[in-house]
Amino acid sequence: PYINIRVATNLGHARNVLIAHSADALIAVSGGYGTLSEIAIALKIGRPVIALNSWRPVEAVISAADPADAVRKAFAAILAGG
Repeated sequence: PYINIRVATNLGHARNVLIAHSADALIAVSGGYGTLSEIAIALKIGRPVIALNSWRPVEAVISAADPADAVRKAFAAILAGG
């Protein structure tokens, strides 16, 4: 009931590009090099990225204290135009 649009993710590394292009903003949670790849792609195409216990400090990545803060910051970044 919480999913409006499904995004295929069983695509290997192509998944990172697909997710970055499908989102208005990305919330990076922890993660390894795949998460760093998604962050880089998102920033390259102008999507805001919020980090929750993830890769920091990465210039232009917004840090969040907890999940609710991450969601608030993601919506604020979208409304601000990126």
